[in-house]
Amino acid sequence: MSVLPGELIPSRDSSRRPGPTRVPRVAVAAVLCASSLALLLGVFQAFFRDPWSMLDLRVYLWGGDIARRLDDPYLPTYLHTGLHFTYAPIAAGLFALLAVIKAPIVKVLVTAASVASLAGVLWLTWGRLGYSASSRRLSATLCAAAVSLWLEPVRQTLSFGQINLVLMLIIVADLCMPDDRWWKGIGVGLAAGIKLTPLIFIPYLLLTRRYRAAAVATATFSLTIAISLVALPAAAEDYWLDGLFLNANRLGGIRYIGNQSLNGAMLRLFGSSAAGQPYRLGIEVIVALTGLLLAASVSRRGQEMAGILICALTGLLVSPVSWTHHWVWVAPALVVLADLAMSPSNLPASRPERWRRWLAITAVVTVVAVFSGVLWAEPAPATQGYVMTGPEQLIGDLYVLAGLVSLSMIAVLMAHVRWRERARTGLAVQATSG
Repeated sequence: MSVLPGELIPSRDSSRRPGPTRVPRVAVAAVLCASSLALLLGVFQAFFRDPWSMLDLRVYLWGGDIARRLDDPYLPTYLHTGLHFTYAPIAAGLFALLAVIKAPIVKVLVTAASVASLAGVLWLTWGRLGYSASSRRLSATLCAAAVSLWLEPVRQTLSFGQINLVLMLIIVADLCMPDDRWWKGIGVGLAAGIKLTPLIFIPYLLLTRRYRAAAVATATFSLTIAISLVALPAAAEDYWLDGLFLNANRLGGIRYIGNQSLNGAMLRLFGSSAAGQPYRLGIEVIVALTGLLLAASVSRRGQEMAGILICALTGLLVSPVSWTHHWVWVAPALVVLADLAMSPSNLPASRPERWRRWLAITAVVTVVAVFSGVLWAEPAPATQGYVMTGPEQLIGDLYVLAGLVSLSMIAVLMAHVRWRERARTGLAVQATSG
């Protein structure tokens, strides 16, 4: 039989068998993240004596219960630990609502909320860096979460039942909001009403000329105080009117190496608050001003996420107490550094580009190493911050030193960028006049 023109003839391609189906990258990232979380929980179960005690969460719930029954959670201490309820009165009211739920259920809810908040912050960070909502961004978020779960601040937040990750999500979601939203600033004000350290973001908003957001944040923070004065008058009077919020000694042993703030480092260095007082105040003022100005400058150049992180770092350094689990901001910082290492360049073969890439890669490795928990390799006497040798002093202040080095490097880079811009402007003016 002859084949007429136009008749269908089987081609070579039609006889091929379909190739193997590629596994979506999101599925691989999801398995990696789930495996990382499962392994972390397994390590908690296997190596911790009481892995789910969540001491800090128990203190929060105890304080909420005291506030519900006696109105003032600041007078007694929790059991034999001598720990106080240290958050603002509005936080006591919120924990009073959770205190009616059985503790095991609350522990599961807080853990789930913390892990979800970590993923949420990383998702927002990738988005602020210019990644659109896509499978690639979701995969990057899950991979970053798988790594971040093993950073010591994140591990301790989960172990203690802390709410640092939840507060970080509230702040980042608020600051990543478009500036034309009238409610921008509510998240910062609410977080500051629960825990005072987010107040550092109000001057950041002012320096970046987002005056309405700063006003909204201030008004929200003031509203939390007003609500506490009405709902918990005795607690609010103790905390706000009697100045209890100024007493850093209620927060625990501030000389302990777990306190990774300038204040803690100076106490460990000089041995007493009186000996280090003249230096501490001056250094904290310099660091606060430098950090805020750097954050605002970086933000005005379009690097908003970097500005947020520099501001958060500044707050951690100048706060009287910054426990290691407060340093959860290292997780989004790791994403920013990873993006810097991976981002394409118009001049891939140039020497400045190679230096930038290697610097970013080195920074990623250094951050993971510093925040992996090496701090706790200190011998037991040194962890209390009283008798420390020179090497022990360096290891015992690793977070503080890493923060100061980071601010210094950012300041040098910003100065270099401005010098280059002025040089280019000068050359342009000379070319025009010539």
